[in-house]
This record gives sequence, structure tokens and C-alpha cells, in this order.
Amino acid sequence: MGTPAAGGWRLGRLPSRGRSSSSKLTQRAINNIRFALLCAFVTLLVLRGTVGVNRRLVYIAGSNGAPSGTNKVVEDIERTLREIRADSDPDPEDDGNRATVPAAKYYDRSSAWSTATYSLGPLVTRWNAKRRRWLHLNPGFPSRDARGNPRVLLVTASPPGPCDTPAADHLLLRATKNKMDYCRLHGIEFEHAMARLDTELTGGWAKLPLLRRLMLAHPEVEWLWWMDGDTLVTDMGFELPLARYEGTHLVVHGNSYLLFQQRSWVAISTGSFLLRNCQWSLELLDAWAVMGPRGRARDEAGKLLTATLYGRPAFEADDQSALIHLLLTEKERWMEKVYLENEYYLHGLWAGLVDKYEQVMEKHHPGYGDDRWPFVTHFVGCKPCSCRGGGGRSSRGGGNSSDEHPPERCISGMERAFNFADNQVLRLYGFRHESLASSDVRRVTNRSANPLEAKEEALSFLRKPKDPVVQSHDVRKNRKRKGKRDSVLDRILKRLGWRAEF
Repeated sequence: MGTPAAGGWRLGRLPSRGRSSSSKLTQRAINNIRFALLCAFVTLLVLRGTVGVNRRLVYIAGSNGAPSGTNKVVEDIERTLREIRADSDPDPEDDGNRATVPAAKYYDRSSAWSTATYSLGPLVTRWNAKRRRWLHLNPGFPSRDARGNPRVLLVTASPPGPCDTPAADHLLLRATKNKMDYCRLHGIEFEHAMARLDTELTGGWAKLPLLRRLMLAHPEVEWLWWMDGDTLVTDMGFELPLARYEGTHLVVHGNSYLLFQQRSWVAISTGSFLLRNCQWSLELLDAWAVMGPRGRARDEAGKLLTATLYGRPAFEADDQSALIHLLLTEKERWMEKVYLENEYYLHGLWAGLVDKYEQVMEKHHPGYGDDRWPFVTHFVGCKPCSCRGGGGRSSRGGGNSSDEHPPERCISGMERAFNFADNQVLRLYGFRHESLASSDVRRVTNRSANPLEAKEEALSFLRKPKDPVVQSHDVRKNRKRKGKRDSVLDRILKRLGWRAEF
């Protein structure tokens, strides 16, 4: 052991063992670094997929102010931590934390009803180019009518089966006749659907697959005008100001303050709106329909909408609230092409209109479309096809109950609105209703030997009268002239030596 040879052998082996230990430590450190990087990469993927899922549905609605980006980030982080704890070890304090934030449970379960696999149909791309090519190859189907206006298709629908009573069927028949009269007077095409195209989208959601199919089946149509079955056109002389909507693709009756400041669930109305036939609209319908499938998906979506929209009662998701939620959460994507119309009644609530028709007829004239002569009257809260012809809870307009709108009130209101509009049509034939509450008619003009003159007189009644010249607030322009005086331009020309010679 103590021989030089033995000592030399030991001294010769020590450097070799040191190099081996050093290489192992280096290799182990490299492996640890690789494992740490791999774990970090996997963690980023998990966090990205957890926090970023359904971003448009994770909308934290403040009670008074606008949504805060900081609060949203904190909420996402807290939700992610709760999910990580739930996957590893149950936290007994987690239930208490969720109870303090009632809206969080809706966001946590949003993936349960945001059916990413649901679609209105096969994906359609480059629709604008395909539509232009089709119109070029089919000149017999122009996109403009005989007057040069964009072609419009008015779309409405009713249940596939009969109503509970013949009286309810009669109400729907009169509502359909009312829309057909307006289309005939203004050269608008008409589509009344009774088939259910998608079993998953029922109720108010049924309009979405119908509009999509009509867009693809009628490329010659520029605008689709949806009207609920319980809406009536009450101004037969009003023309849709389509030139105003150049560059926009969706026109809804709404209020920007209620939409963006209050986030009210009645900020806009989907009972009557215009939708352009284009690629943008197809994508909007696909995004809009996410909350529509019936069952658990629609129920969970309704909880989210109730938690985020001001004043919304607790019930399943409806198409109007879903559109409002979409416009709020993806404002940058959609709102640039949305026109919030409030200068005329593209949608008018019937409760404040039907009792004023006599005053309207005494003071005003058709063609305005606003409160002077309302364009569209929507019977929100009434169900024309129900067992007694009205009443019941509504999915929009404040969720009116049958106590607020009894069936008799709904029926009498629809009778008055229909006769108010029908008088404008019967005037072309020289008749009118005995009263707004009666279906009987009487003659109001004598038989004329020149029927064309009588028709021109009746049509002139439907035209909007020329508005008086609005006086300027400039005092100099409103000042009355004392005698004949030269204008400023005339005096300047005289000083320059110019003389007007005729």
C-alpha cells in the first residue's frame, strides 16, 4: 500500500476519476436545462390555450365604467390558477372564491357551450368575387331593380304548422299581407319561409340559417331585409335610404350610448334589420350562431349574457343578446361595417305607438318613417301564434310578461296597426276602414272617369312632402331686407367696373 508503485498508481488514477465526475455533472446540468426548457414550453402552450380560448366570450362587464384591461388579465390569471389547482390537488377555498365572483363560473364553463364544431354550413370563401363573376355571366339577374336601386329581398317567417287558433292564423295572414303590400308598392322582392332549415337553431335563431341560404341562393340580391312575423310596416310611403348605407353591411335600429356605455341588452333590435349579401355577412352569421344550438349550449350562453349585459333577465341565450355581445367583445372586427340607425323607426315598439295613430293622421303625412309617421311597428311581448293570440314572455325588448301585455291588448293593437297601414293602401282604390278597430271599409272618393288621375292623387299622398327650408342660425341670413338692395357680390363687381348685361 505504501510502495511508490502503489502510490504512483493511486496518483495516476485520481485525475481520471476527476475528469469523469466533471463530465457527468456537466451532462446532468445540460439535461436539467433541456428538461426545464421543455417544461417552460409546455407551460406556455397550456397557458395560451387556457387563457386564449373563446376570447370574445370572456368579457368582464363592469357595473358602471368601461371594462378594464387590467381586471381582465387578473381574472384570466386567477381562472388559470384555479384550473391548475383543480387538475392537481383540490383546494377547499376554491368554492368560496367562486362564490365571491358570481360571473367567474360562467366564464369557466364557457367552453362547455361554445361549440367550436358547430357551423351553419360548409365554409364559403371569396364570396364577393364569386358573386361578381356570377352576375357578369348572368345579365338576366341584375343586382339593381328597374329604378336603379339595389335589389332588396324582404324575408319573414312563420311556424311550419298551424297556430293554436284560427284567429291566430288570421293575425299572421294579415301581417304577411301587410309586408306584401309594401313590397309591391316599392318594387321589393318577398320571401316568406315556413320550413325549419336547422333543428338546432329554433325560435329567433332560425333566421340565421335562413338568411345564409338565401344569400347563397340569390346572388342577385344586394340587401336582405329581415322582419319578424310580429312586425308590421305602418308607413307605406317611406323609402329605405339605401344610399346612406354605402360602405356598411349591417343596419340595425340601435343606440350607441346604450350599446357601449351601458351595455344594455336592448341597445339594438334584431326584429327588423338589413344585411348586405357579402363575405362579411356570411362570416358574421357564423360567429353569431355560436350561442344558438339548443340545449346546454344555449342555457350556458344565457347565463353568460345575463352576467355581462345590463338589465337582461335570466333565460336562455337569444339572438339579439348574442349579437350585442359579439359587437362588444369583437368591436374592432365588426363595428366598422355596422350602422346603428335611429333617424327613423326601422324598429318601433308598439306599446307607445298604436294609441297615437289618430293624432298622427291629423297632424302628419306618410313618408317620414319617424315618430311623425312610424315606419315599422314591432309587437314585442306578443305571440300572435299562441293559444289566445298574444301575451307571454318575450326574449327581447325587456322581457315583457303577459301581465304587462294581456292577449286582448295585443290583439287590439295589431288590429289598429294593420288597419292604419291598410288605409294607405285602400286609398289607392278609393276606400278606407270605418275605424282603426274595424275591418269594414267605406268609399271615400267618387268614381272617376279618369282613374289615372285618381291613382296619381293617391300616390302623391304616400310621397313624403318636401320639408320646409330650414332657417339658418346665422342672424345675417335671417335678417329681413329693407327694400331692394344690391348683394355684396354685386357691390364688389360694381367697384371693379363689371356690369351685368342681359
